[in-house]
Amino acid sequence: MPSLLSLAASALLLARSLHAHFTVQHPPIIGPFNAEEEDSAPCGGHSPDLNTLPANDFHVDGDAIATTLTHSQSTWLYRVTTDATASGNWTQIWGIVDQQGAGAFCIPQISVPHSFIGQKVILSIVSHATDGFLYQCSALNFVEGIATAPSDCRNGSNTQGSFSSDAELTAMLGDGPVGSSASPSGSSPTDVPSGGTTTKPGGSEGRGVVFTVGLMAVLGSVLAV
Repeated sequence: MPSLLSLAASALLLARSLHAHFTVQHPPIIGPFNAEEEDSAPCGGHSPDLNTLPANDFHVDGDAIATTLTHSQSTWLYRVTTDATASGNWTQIWGIVDQQGAGAFCIPQISVPHSFIGQKVILSIVSHATDGFLYQCSALNFVEGIATAPSDCRNGSNTQGSFSSDAELTAMLGDGPVGSSASPSGSSPTDVPSGGTTTKPGGSEGRGVVFTVGLMAVLGSVLAV
């Protein structure tokens, strides 16, 4: 029979995992994940220095952002800046996405204008969910070409997303020095590697069009709140 100590330890681990809110699988974040600081803008409790951070290549013609959400719903903002301390000058690189359903969620082919090539940036992924705003950051180098979706680009069986709008997230943007402004809402996600399907957003705004995301039943059920 398990001891009270082991039961308490298990309960603590469960509480910490439920408090994680969201994690990033790709690209790597800039420092150790800290669930207690995830509500601290702009980088979940980290104070980045772009001049010293190692950066991962991000291909302008298509690359992946993969996250795992522990809540049943969130809207997402994907923004970048060349400001060394991520203090401002944010530029949006993809449309606002409304995720429905907890679990793994990946957009495998995010593309940005070629004017971004050669820029080293901080990518800030912002979640707007029931518990407010949550943040994680990665350091990226924008490079030419298209990337193969990584193995951690996968999706929960009950997870789907649609291009949407969120005035509070949009208010976090500003005219920045990174390339020219992207037109993310006019872009379309590509098929997810797990076999799900997507549809192109209609019109220039691409609002309200659902793209279905694959089959990962275990993650979808375990991470549901």
